[in-house]
Amino acid sequence: MVNSLLGYLILAVFAVVFIGISSIVSKRFPIEGVDDFVVAGRTVPYALIAASVMVSWVWTTTIMGAAEAGMWYGVSGGFNYSWGACVPFFIFIPLVLHLRKTMPKATTFTEFVEHRYGKVISRIFFVFGIGVVLYVFTEQGVGIGIAFSSIFGIPYALGAFIPVAIVTAYITRAGLRGSIFNDVIQFFIIAVILIVTIPLILRTLGIEGIYNGLLDVANNPDNVNYNPEALSMTSAAGLRYGITATVVAMGQVLFDQGYYSKAIATVSSKALLRAYLIGTLFAWAPIPIISGNVFGCSVLALGVGEGAGISLTSEAAPYMLDFVYGTGMGSIMFVLMIFMAGMTTGGNCLAGAQALFTVDFYKKYINKTANEKQQMSFGRKITVILGLVVGTAAVLLKGVSLLRLDIFSGILFAAPTSAFLAGMFWKKTPPAVAVLSMFLGLGAGLVAWFVIPDQDLNWFVGNMLALFLPAVVVVVGSFLTKYEFDFNILKNYSPDHKVKSVKE
Repeated sequence: MVNSLLGYLILAVFAVVFIGISSIVSKRFPIEGVDDFVVAGRTVPYALIAASVMVSWVWTTTIMGAAEAGMWYGVSGGFNYSWGACVPFFIFIPLVLHLRKTMPKATTFTEFVEHRYGKVISRIFFVFGIGVVLYVFTEQGVGIGIAFSSIFGIPYALGAFIPVAIVTAYITRAGLRGSIFNDVIQFFIIAVILIVTIPLILRTLGIEGIYNGLLDVANNPDNVNYNPEALSMTSAAGLRYGITATVVAMGQVLFDQGYYSKAIATVSSKALLRAYLIGTLFAWAPIPIISGNVFGCSVLALGVGEGAGISLTSEAAPYMLDFVYGTGMGSIMFVLMIFMAGMTTGGNCLAGAQALFTVDFYKKYINKTANEKQQMSFGRKITVILGLVVGTAAVLLKGVSLLRLDIFSGILFAAPTSAFLAGMFWKKTPPAVAVLSMFLGLGAGLVAWFVIPDQDLNWFVGNMLALFLPAVVVVVGSFLTKYEFDFNILKNYSPDHKVKSVKE
């Protein structure tokens, strides 16, 4: 454990840095209206978006959870985490390109839902969108709280709450643009730590040493981490986890308004495509592979396991950093990495929630005659409230397994994805079928989770039902109706706030 004063110093320094950057950004790029506030005026170049998308998708679980997956499933853990969490972006990218073409002046995904399915269903999706934001941001707070508490001895409540407060402060101040500029700083910090650390671990243990350690894990029943499939890339359990990772990530991507805000903020559709491909496939995808196969598998190779060197498998990543750097420097580097990962993801979430409330809530349900200045004022106030809610929730979730929490969330947020995708691309899906599919999928997934006694199976069945049962309902129900939606009416949509010209 490192001196707690150093932990408080880290929090204080980065609070000043990130809030300071947001202040500079807000002065350098004055916010002229709602469009500037929530989508940065739709003029952000692809390089900034690529870096922002990459670090926004680097969660605390991308590092800690992928390392934990490496301990659970061996060499297949990190790879399955990576491809599983990448798949939703290959659905999101054509989806958001289609949205920009079909509804050029849209700002939020719920605007589309309202005009495609109606106001009632748009409110349901609004709840899902806010639910994703609250869950994902809370999970980041939990991960950061664990890191600061275990490394510096700072009370968990402070370690979880203060970073949430910092993010809340700079998003409230500068909106999406402030989040993107801070993301770039956080991108470089994470990249430098990984570039320095991974070769050091491999040099310290040696690839042959890691392999021999995994051989023992696979063949020695007395090994604390015994797993016959530890060296198998075709591990059945690992593959199930990869498929589940896709389901889990699907709703987290498709219903996180932060990703839509960044996509719409991109200067053109061509730049959007380039930014999201670079940010996800080339920049993000290697990180969980590295975390699982270097951090997680190295801990396995050392013979360290739950109750034998570490108390939880979530501690695999910090254990390895301490191992190669010593308890002082390794701990600091781990905390910085987790801190940056959590802050960027939290900022993305909060900026998305800010957009939803500013564009889709205040003027529709509170003040129908509000001007843009009033909308932005409300957006800032609700951002502070959401920050308080997330900070409190993170404090209350102390001791929860991040990986298991992530898996459970897949059931909640996968259920509405089929209705959303069908509504985006297919004219035949009627509102009634969309609603039915969501609730049947959610109900079936939750029943499987709580009723199936086998905890190695209930999560898998629950996630599969939540994703695929709604798809069946949507397809069958749509073919049984004569309903058809005219997508052409969306091209003429214009929101209540001024929108700058859109480049394609």
